[in-house]
Amino acid sequence: MSIFLFSCTKELYFSGISENSVDQINKSYLSRDYSKEEILKTLGAPLIVEDVDNLWIYTLKKEQGSAAFKKTDYNKTLKLRFENNILRSVEEIYLD
Repeated sequence: MSIFLFSCTKELYFSGISENSVDQINKSYLSRDYSKEEILKTLGAPLIVEDVDNLWIYTLKKEQGSAAFKKTDYNKTLKLRFENNILRSVEEIYLD
């Protein structure tokens, strides 16, 4: 007779940019003029740059569970639009 025990530790897996940095920018971009350079320092380089550098796209993903059985807590895309080098809009798109 054999008994097998499996460890079911819940680990967190993050990919993309920091959720805290996104929250900080979301809360203050309407009252503060973020330049492209400030966004680069805060979030790093975008995954995609479109529309002659005026649309920057980032991704954020958080999963938890074991390596074999991950559950996605969120998976979203962040779109930043610039006008004259200043951040003018932030859009979060949740993906399933």
